[in-house]
Amino acid sequence: MTSQTLPDSPTPRPPAFRGRAFKALALTPEMPLADWFAGLDAALRRSPTLFDGRAVILDLAALQPEPEALRTILADLRQRRIRILGLEGAEIGDDGLPPLLANGRPTKNLDLPALPPAEPETTSLTIEGSVRSGQSIVHRTGDVTVMGSVSSGAEILAGGSIHIYGALRGRAIAGAARNPRARICCRKFEPELLGIDRLVRTAEDMGSHLRGRPAQIWLDGGAIRMASLD
Repeated sequence: MTSQTLPDSPTPRPPAFRGRAFKALALTPEMPLADWFAGLDAALRRSPTLFDGRAVILDLAALQPEPEALRTILADLRQRRIRILGLEGAEIGDDGLPPLLANGRPTKNLDLPALPPAEPETTSLTIEGSVRSGQSIVHRTGDVTVMGSVSSGAEILAGGSIHIYGALRGRAIAGAARNPRARICCRKFEPELLGIDRLVRTAEDMGSHLRGRPAQIWLDGGAIRMASLD
């Protein structure tokens, strides 16, 4: 029998280790946690994709929670579709938790989507009686409803719409918060001046066809329109 010499087995190549640097967002929970999560929810309402596709680090230096409290925080973040890559600034080492990271350095150029400005809180104001001559009602954060009348020489200025259940004999300016969809409605149309957004009309420019009748006023194509509510 002829003996054969087997070729030497190839020497395994050592694995290649390469450095990688990724940008990550750092979330820093603070007490009280309810307020912190409320602020986070507000940011997510304004920009729902804020954390999509991004590495997120949880910075616990200011909080230092116990392991069970940390698990609750992580669960609350998962409910918001925020998954944590690692933990920083903590002494917690426990199975099932993200790994501990160190030596992270702040950076400024994360290219985050710009958050739209928070919407101002809108409210409604109801005037139980009438607005008398010389009075001025200014309410820039919502609608104004007057259960009575607006006398000659009185003024209503609203960020939203104006509803008058009596006669409108004074001045009414709606949409003062740059709201072109605002309207003015009244039971009896006898105004001195009307305005919506940045457009105004005086009594001399309104004609007499609606005088004394229920009416509504709105903007259409950059012009003030008026029509009867009958």
